[in-house]
Amino acid sequence: MGNVTSMEQGLLVAGETENPKACVIWLHGLGASADDFIPAVPYLKLPEQAGVKFLFPQAPVRPVTINSGWEMPAWYDILRMLPEREIVPEHLQQAAQALHYLTRQQVEAGISADQIYWAGFSQGGAVVLEAALNSARYQDAVLPKAVFALSTYQALPIGQTADLTQVSFWHAHGSYDDVVPFTMGKKAFENTESLSQESHWQPYPMSHEVCVAQLEAMGQYLSKQLRSA
Repeated sequence: MGNVTSMEQGLLVAGETENPKACVIWLHGLGASADDFIPAVPYLKLPEQAGVKFLFPQAPVRPVTINSGWEMPAWYDILRMLPEREIVPEHLQQAAQALHYLTRQQVEAGISADQIYWAGFSQGGAVVLEAALNSARYQDAVLPKAVFALSTYQALPIGQTADLTQVSFWHAHGSYDDVVPFTMGKKAFENTESLSQESHWQPYPMSHEVCVAQLEAMGQYLSKQLRSA
């Protein structure tokens, strides 16, 4: 399914790197870079004893059709905004497969699968949702304990999926988002709510961004997940 090693190129690491007990893999949005969310980590206010390692993969540079074909970091090409996106499915699926491979590497390195967490903003969020909701289509799939879907949407329909009842979902979206409409984010939440025993929807009075209140709430939820492992 294409290049499955792309998430190792430009990968940045933060947090506990010597003896990590848990791992958060956090994917950036369109046109951004791997270091985009490193400054957000302190706002999560996670306990030091949790031993959390953060991985920030870098999307490949490719032409993006909706941006006049300009080359930029993108997990997948977007062909049209309808507002439902018309995308290149193969690009998204390659990214989702790469996420599963990167996740398996962490498990093989000694981190328990129930201490793996995925987070993604905008395009990156679409990747983590695809990897989770359509996990049955990917080789050597490893599901995380929780998925944080930030200002994002579900890019492809749900096909045959694995059992997601043990995966929790946490969605956050800006009520003034003019890039990914609020309704698209809410629809993604409704889908995860129907498949998981635990899915949360957190709206914020913001546009297409993250805010301090959101990061603090995300950190509180993540801390709860870490304690229950």
